[in-house]
Amino acid sequence: MMPCKVVLAAGGTGGHVFPALSLAQTLTQQGHEVLVLTDARGRAFEVEKQRWEVKNINVPNPNIGGVLGKLKASLHFLFGYFMAHKIIRNFSADVVVGFGGYPSFAPVLAALFLRKPVVLHEQNSVLGRVNRLLSKKATIVAKSFKKTLGLEGEKTLSSLTGNPVREEIINIRKMPVPTLSENDEINVLIFGGSLGARILSDVVPSAIAKLPSNIRRRIKITQQCREEDVNRVLAVYNKHGVAAELETFFPQISELLKKTHLVISRSGASTIAELTVAGRPSILVPYSSALDNHQFENAMLLVESGAAWCMEEEVFDPDSLAKRLVLIFENCRTHGAMAAAAHSIGIPDAAERLADLVIQMASQYSNRLSMSDKLAVSFLPWLFLCRLENLK
Repeated sequence: MMPCKVVLAAGGTGGHVFPALSLAQTLTQQGHEVLVLTDARGRAFEVEKQRWEVKNINVPNPNIGGVLGKLKASLHFLFGYFMAHKIIRNFSADVVVGFGGYPSFAPVLAALFLRKPVVLHEQNSVLGRVNRLLSKKATIVAKSFKKTLGLEGEKTLSSLTGNPVREEIINIRKMPVPTLSENDEINVLIFGGSLGARILSDVVPSAIAKLPSNIRRRIKITQQCREEDVNRVLAVYNKHGVAAELETFFPQISELLKKTHLVISRSGASTIAELTVAGRPSILVPYSSALDNHQFENAMLLVESGAAWCMEEEVFDPDSLAKRLVLIFENCRTHGAMAAAAHSIGIPDAAERLADLVIQMASQYSNRLSMSDKLAVSFLPWLFLCRLENLK
């Protein structure tokens, strides 16, 4: 296989950065050259920048700042588009991979105009706004879920690759899932994204307090909380004699997952991928304000497989959660079945699958964009400016 030059376009949020970072690592290990285009938040790429070049294309969030903010975003977008066009052309890219989010729009659009094959990677079970707008002109869409809303009825080619996760999460898959036994400790891991989730701090401690004493005394809580919530949450656990470790951030979540019996969390794309690769049962509380309700759709795919329970925010209360926890902790078969189901739908080789697809597209579709497609692509910058408020 001839080495390829691959451009990765990703915004700075973890949901976009982590799969892009995994792909960058896999491609460089295979001998391909990688260039990363990201915004100022994508500092995670800088950790290994000696293995690939990183360039920033800053596009302000088009959903904030009112009329003046949107005007500023429009001007920055046009500047970013021409900057990305120049970078991709000078790099002589063979293929460009977009990971969604508004900062990826300008580089992918420039790639289309330059007649480069484009692979879009969708992390969620609902096609994101930017990917949805670009999908009809993309060479192929790489899906993380077999069922991806927004692709139904489309003529766009798609391929199931899964959502790449970190190597340390893949290594957990090789270990036995901790089993429940009558008198042993029960490890519960609770987290809610990079900043925590207040609803988990409000509901989970009270639910644990309602558990029967024979279960509650065995519980060991490891919970991510916002800084302002730590003291009050710890006070509830201490009052009811529950062992708890609380932090605002856990840098080594993989070490915690190794001994975890149950996870209670939001249902973002990266979380879902890690839970299924690690094979951990979960209770998922989708973020109700997520665009297109994609966290609910993510969660339901695990529910349908038997790997998780989904509790929407409006019904997520201490009494309901306590009842669910009793059903899991009093029946080791229920817990074991959920763990097996999670394990069965995990895709541990997602990074390799995505890398293979990217290189395949580079070799098969280079320079095949027709003139009519090129003309259509040229109108996309103006379409973007008219739809700023619809992009995430």
